[in-house]
Amino acid sequence: MAHEELIDLEQQGWQALRATPAAARKYYDGVFDERIVVLLSDLPPIRTRVEALDALCGPVWEDFRLHGLRCVQLSEGTGVVRYSIAATRSALPYSAQVSSVYARRPGGWKLTFHQRTRR
Repeated sequence: MAHEELIDLEQQGWQALRATPAAARKYYDGVFDERIVVLLSDLPPIRTRVEALDALCGPVWEDFRLHGLRCVQLSEGTGVVRYSIAATRSALPYSAQVSSVYARRPGGWKLTFHQRTRR
């Protein structure tokens, strides 16, 4: 079922972001769609894969907790995962509301939109 697959993709992404920048880049290079939009609270809109990889795959997250993970399937080939995150990076606390939109492609689910809104 798509719900479990998409939630698992989000969790795998955060595990990669906690591992190393290289692991994060490898993971997201495989899951990003050809066209992607990333909205982060502290940056202008990101509209290319290269910029998205650079923005997301920097310093590692030391710790994170995902709360209220929910998936809504918009169509047979599209789903949205939303949740809150509490995390730490560079010893600084971070919390945000997160939404990720996935589209089913011939190679599997691909991330087409990702937004983090700080709380």
